[in-house]
Amino acid sequence: MNTEHLPAQDVVRQLHESSSDYGLPSSCYTDKTFHDLELETLFAHSWHCAGRCDEIPEPGDYFTLDFTAEPLLVTRTQSGDVAVLSNVCRHRGMPVMSGNGNAKRLRCPYHAWSYDLDGTFRSAPLVAKEHLKTNCNLPTLNTHCWQGFIFFSMDASAIWPSGLLSSLESQIANYHMDEMHYAIHIEEIWECNWKSLVENFMDGYHLSVVHPQTLHPLTPTGLCKKLPGSNAYTAYSAQYANTAPEREHHHSDVTDSERRQSQLFCIFPSLVASLSADTLVYLSVQPLEVNRVFVKWGISVFESELTEKELTERVEKWKEINREDHWILQRLTAGLNSKKFTNGPLALDDYEGTLRDFHQYLRKELSL
Repeated sequence: MNTEHLPAQDVVRQLHESSSDYGLPSSCYTDKTFHDLELETLFAHSWHCAGRCDEIPEPGDYFTLDFTAEPLLVTRTQSGDVAVLSNVCRHRGMPVMSGNGNAKRLRCPYHAWSYDLDGTFRSAPLVAKEHLKTNCNLPTLNTHCWQGFIFFSMDASAIWPSGLLSSLESQIANYHMDEMHYAIHIEEIWECNWKSLVENFMDGYHLSVVHPQTLHPLTPTGLCKKLPGSNAYTAYSAQYANTAPEREHHHSDVTDSERRQSQLFCIFPSLVASLSADTLVYLSVQPLEVNRVFVKWGISVFESELTEKELTERVEKWKEINREDHWILQRLTAGLNSKKFTNGPLALDDYEGTLRDFHQYLRKELSL
């Protein structure tokens, strides 16, 4: 039963007491105190995806984002490294850069304090040097590039879970995801709990029902297969129907069976992706409120050049898939807030085993 504004520990207790064979209690999706606890634990100390490395291919390229009310700046430095910086001027707190672009130096629009692309302080006009702090550099966040993704953590002590991701790396190695080419990204607000979005993307059970025209003919629910996971990720393969068109452009390492499936994975807590022989689609999710989530989703392709028509067709296909999911998740939000709802049993592992992995991760990270 949905109960409003329980103490966070009461919701955590409900989480731990719920059966692994059932979905989570509704309070895990609707309670504000639990949402705040997730921000303080999962999102303050975990790794999160900012985007793809080749969004910023050249030195001086940058883009900005806000993460849990923290303005951040992602740059390609002169040495070619990717840096994630605090986007807050050390003078009086003004965000230094806006949007995206290319710059030789980072310059605050308020009083023209400037910084190198790696955040190193350069100048403060009309300020006496003896009054400047010893270190006026922009703080650098814990940053890691993996398979072409840019990850960051707000926790300086966070360690990248390389060992826990080794089996996933083996599963997707032949696709050479890190060599795929950035095509587009889109930023949206979805009206749902962030966990609902993660679960929906990783749920093969809904494919034939929610996507009868877009996905069922390609990857029907009955052909989904759960893959091994770990405490850092979960995954499944969506096998293609016999009538699905062949993927013609792909890395030479891709096997015949790999051409006939998509690999879907979630790196906990907030990156979900679908990887096929010629296309990568990812969603990076960030909770804004209990029932509002910021979504940055993007597409990378194997082909170095696509015609405008080819790219438009691929993007429009995924826009339609996401519209279908967005609509269903809005309706789900209404149901989860019902006082009459009680959580029911999950489907077989091939269809919702990924949710069991995700819920186990939540129980581990949100301990009593």
